[in-house]
Amino acid sequence: MAGATGSTYQVTFTLSPAFTGTTEADSFTIIGKHCNGNPSDTTIASGVSKAELTTGMTYTIAQTISGGTITSTGDCTNSVNWTGLACEGDGDPGPTPTPTSEEPTGGEGSLFQVSRCNDDSTWLIADDISCIEGNPSTPPNPNIYQVGEYIQMTTGTSCSSPQTSYCALITAVDVTGTRTGVLIKHDLLNKDKGCTNMECVE
Repeated sequence: MAGATGSTYQVTFTLSPAFTGTTEADSFTIIGKHCNGNPSDTTIASGVSKAELTTGMTYTIAQTISGGTITSTGDCTNSVNWTGLACEGDGDPGPTPTPTSEEPTGGEGSLFQVSRCNDDSTWLIADDISCIEGNPSTPPNPNIYQVGEYIQMTTGTSCSSPQTSYCALITAVDVTGTRTGVLIKHDLLNKDKGCTNMECVE
């Protein structure tokens, strides 16, 4: 963010490198929410391309906007929050904080590494999207994906691609790279059953 000047400030939105190689989201809409909900939400930008977000897009917005949402379109329709200047009771923004933007990834937007049970191959899974019956969905609590837990995954990178279900063991969290697989369900698998869990039918 460049500093606040008068009644506006600047905020830059940048797509995390971990998600620049995906094809599920290709266009984004950025909405600003005003302090106390008044006036109503403001569209800061629409039709922002993945290429533009990869290099970073800076917008000048009203100081009354304290954050908002970024919504992706395409195969993956997902919305996440971003945070700007804090609201103050008297309208004075006070000290200028550094706004943070969350890329359209949902949850924590981080990758975790898994070892697929049937062949011990390594895959990277995002904690912010899963394919429920072929439709993209956002896991409600990405913090449950921890080392030593088991998940159900598919090797496709899109919910619209053919899906084969596999069990996998989480071997690392907060890794960098490009997503190579997708969660098929939000929940963890029964840890006691491990790689023999019958929910994972190949």
